[in-house]
Amino acid sequence: MASEPTTPGSADDIFRLQRQIAELQAQLAARQQGDADHPAQAIDTGGGAAVAGAVNAGGHFIGRDFVQVINRIVHHGEDPAEAKAVIAHYLAALAGELAGLRLGEIDLSASDGRREPLQLADVYVPLATQLHIPQEMTLAQWLQRSRSAVRNARAEMEEKRATRAVPALEALAEHRELTLLGAAGSGKSTFGASVLLALAQAWQGHDEVLASLGEQWRHGALLPIRVVLRRFAEQLPAGAAAHAGDLWDFIGRDLDASGYGLSPETKRFVQRIARDHGALIVLDGLDECGDDASRQRVVGAVRQLMRGAGDRCRFLFTARPYAWPAGADPAQGVYALADFDDGQIERFIRGWYATLVRRQWLSPGDAERKCDDLLTARHRPDLKPLARNPLLLTLMASLHASRGRLPDDRADLYNDSVDLLLLRWNRQIGADRALLDALEMPTLKLADLRETLEELAFTVHAESVVADRDLGAARAGPGDAGGTADIAESRLLLAFRPLLGGSWDKAAIVVDYIEKRAGLLLGQGERHGERQFAFPHRTFQEFLAACHLAARPEFAADCARLAREAPGHWQIVLTLAARVARSERGATAADELIGGTSIDDFRREKTPTAADWSCALLAGMQLLEIGVDAVRQRDRTRAIATRVAGWLAASLPVPPADGGVAARQRALAGDVLARLGDPRRHLLEVDAMRFAQVPAGAFWMGEPDDRDAPLHPNETLDYDYWIAEAPVSVAQFAAFVTAGAYSEHDAAALRAPANRPVVNVNWHDARAFCAWLTELWLERLPAGWAVSLPSEPEWEKAARGGLQIPRAIRLESIAQGFAASDAPLRDNPLPRRSYPWGDDWGGEWANAEMSIGDTSTPGIFTGGQSPYGCEDLGGNVWEWTRSLWGTDWQKPDFVYPYDANDRLREDPGAPDDVWRVVRGGSWVGLRADARCGIRSRYPPDDRFGHFGFRVVLRSSPVLPL
Repeated sequence: MASEPTTPGSADDIFRLQRQIAELQAQLAARQQGDADHPAQAIDTGGGAAVAGAVNAGGHFIGRDFVQVINRIVHHGEDPAEAKAVIAHYLAALAGELAGLRLGEIDLSASDGRREPLQLADVYVPLATQLHIPQEMTLAQWLQRSRSAVRNARAEMEEKRATRAVPALEALAEHRELTLLGAAGSGKSTFGASVLLALAQAWQGHDEVLASLGEQWRHGALLPIRVVLRRFAEQLPAGAAAHAGDLWDFIGRDLDASGYGLSPETKRFVQRIARDHGALIVLDGLDECGDDASRQRVVGAVRQLMRGAGDRCRFLFTARPYAWPAGADPAQGVYALADFDDGQIERFIRGWYATLVRRQWLSPGDAERKCDDLLTARHRPDLKPLARNPLLLTLMASLHASRGRLPDDRADLYNDSVDLLLLRWNRQIGADRALLDALEMPTLKLADLRETLEELAFTVHAESVVADRDLGAARAGPGDAGGTADIAESRLLLAFRPLLGGSWDKAAIVVDYIEKRAGLLLGQGERHGERQFAFPHRTFQEFLAACHLAARPEFAADCARLAREAPGHWQIVLTLAARVARSERGATAADELIGGTSIDDFRREKTPTAADWSCALLAGMQLLEIGVDAVRQRDRTRAIATRVAGWLAASLPVPPADGGVAARQRALAGDVLARLGDPRRHLLEVDAMRFAQVPAGAFWMGEPDDRDAPLHPNETLDYDYWIAEAPVSVAQFAAFVTAGAYSEHDAAALRAPANRPVVNVNWHDARAFCAWLTELWLERLPAGWAVSLPSEPEWEKAARGGLQIPRAIRLESIAQGFAASDAPLRDNPLPRRSYPWGDDWGGEWANAEMSIGDTSTPGIFTGGQSPYGCEDLGGNVWEWTRSLWGTDWQKPDFVYPYDANDRLREDPGAPDDVWRVVRGGSWVGLRADARCGIRSRYPPDDRFGHFGFRVVLRSSPVLPL
């Protein structure tokens, strides 16, 4: 179990500091009114230096070393007492806002007001980005290497045998301006809150807290500043350009409206300290700033702020992926957050239950049993995707701790969470009655209140439509992060009043309970002269909106209309609504999104647009949310699934230039297709694998600037062979494992969608697959032929093409048999081509540098096909070859020219201390790795998430397997 955290800043610390500040403010106010003499008093410093005697009222002793911090940054001539009091009050308010973990109160603390609320520091798990770099390289070193204008091919090889995910904290330390992109509940806002809280605590005298920001943090105790961009955008005059001054003015107004008694004048101190001392300014939620034009105005103000705020200031920008269409670009400081991995999930669960014991919410024995049970449950196939999302994992832990069970799917998880949050209002706590008792309406039920909230959620979600027609909002995880719309008190009163017999007083009671008790709505302070409220997270707003949508009589037609109006904005609502509506009505809505027609019939009338492809993707996601098994139970819904799958398969090779959607969304479509039923049998069944014929003949091999592997004409490949059009897939490797032919594989190899390339396989795994396939096809292969890994020349010729190539000779399946090609040969127009598709890098020709963040199913980058029609030879997965490198990773024992008939350099019996060559680059790497002539090397027992393989069919006398 996790140990007691040492990070200060608990609720008691914050409340104590706020009491001290209130006393100091009173002293300051009295002095400003002319009372220069103040009585001495004793102050409890809450763990700082003990003050047993009198304290001069002209100075302020706050926390442990806080007064020293303030003294260091106060200008001569400025009233130090005022500066201390103002900044202390500001920091206490900010810490109080950030420290609490509101979702931790969902159920456990609701029934017992004596329980101490959970704090962010109790359960926070550091986040990682999707960027992977060599294990022993720092991010700074990696960025420096990637920025180098001259890049030696050998220097591009992974110097270290393993890679690591870059922590978000390391990225924050490295970039003055960091942009984090993340899906709903991915934790980007919480990440910003955790960093700001640590800095606030450091300013309060807890310097040791800076260690929590990582060893790369070299920027000291920057002043923490938080800006909710949605609120800033709402206050901008229509049409006017926004400037840095507008942002600072908003910060002042927002502090005044925070509910913590801060003055707009606080901005003056905050702004000056930021300029002179340095600040971390977190600009949260660009995606919630309205349409694209509104977002651009906000970005303009932020850019101006960054330029003028001073060199010591640093900035953290957060956004949903659709609000940043360019995607992740680490070289420019733009990173995508990764989902939780297994280690992070386990750390969170253990920390969660350790905290419940420490806070005396559960007994040690009960907590240990529940912890073990949840650690086991997280491996359930239906819960795995949810557990990787920090928000949903928090809900899972809350429900599990209180109920001892977990819902079966996402919609049920949300539904149970909503019910628990509603119950927060209807509990008797102390002298306060339960809400329904206070309303004194015997026939009223919580379900009635919920229906009102569902309609309200739908309305406010519709009003906050993000007018982004690109399905850049389609999300690879269980939601996309962002804020919720604020709901004014007057609007709540109007919404609840009809339900309560038209009584304004009873509606006010409901709003009062909402304000006092953390539940399904949370108070947001006062703005525009009235209290504001919001759902705890956008997820709840979207789920409740989905419930309302599913109950509408024109549900299917409404789904189609909303999908075309703003697909990204409505994606989560539409998918959850299909699940709430159940199989028949939900599948009907999915069918409506594709017009109830197959892609072939549609194309006979017109050409699909990006909006059509986007709707097809949403339809597929709706069917997955309903459940594949439920959809397949009836002929009608099964036919709908087949039509949708046809649309998804047709969408994969269509780039934006041809009316398609972005590569990231096509990759998501491939994953949806894998679960729905991919019609491309050649990616799922071993007997349906497709092969391209590569005839004997000369080709160019090597790299111009590589001393050990220089570019040269190779004439030693004097035999025909057939190479697989695509890497071996997860489904095909699973068939090998299921056949009982192999048990040495890593379980991680079978976790990705079935139609993606298999990864986490080592050289021995790949060779074992080849041996199994040779035996399986023994009677189908020509006499003396076998299945093998390709050699380096076999792989490179397939990628680059020979000096002459045949016209599209394809073996559709192994059952067709083999025949010599009589198709005429034609000259290869680019015999020395750098990439499989030509000499120039194309952004839509390979997975590398596409911000997909993982492997992708073949068929997405058809523009990147090799001259023989092979897919994904560059930039999806590094592919094992049977060729040897040598025992020194820095210098190969086997150099060029390469003799394809040299048995020593392809000896399958070589010991494991001899490294094997891999080819092709991967989604982890950069474009240089995807070049035809680039060779890397690894020990044969290494397994990584970007290592796969493809096979060749060839005459075995050349070499054994």
